[in-house]
Amino acid sequence: IAQQEGDFASFLLGVFISNLLLYTSFYIIMKLRHGERICRQAMTYILLSWLCWAPAMYFFLNKSTTWQLLPAESRRYNQSCRLFHFYDNHDIWHFLSALALFFSFMILLTIDDDLAEKPRDKIPVF
Repeated sequence: IAQQEGDFASFLLGVFISNLLLYTSFYIIMKLRHGERICRQAMTYILLSWLCWAPAMYFFLNKSTTWQLLPAESRRYNQSCRLFHFYDNHDIWHFLSALALFFSFMILLTIDDDLAEKPRDKIPVF
């Protein structure tokens, strides 16, 4: 991710994805260190997001498009279709990353559901 060949948009996307994954991981670790629990629904979303992020990052790092060339020149990056003989690696990246982002944001939405009945002054702030 750190060595993108002049493609600033992909580099920035990599930074945003890394930021999301690192801060979500940090929050989960701090939550567990302070004795809080993670409910079953949030654990399901954590598992599903990692199951989507791993292959999504594979397709993100194995480029099949480039924005630096004209469309006619970038055709040499085209690869054969892999999914249903219709979708190529770039399309699969879009599908998997969309699912991974959805599950990642569902983690953030549900991770503190165990604190709904806890008084505010008893919730550790980190």
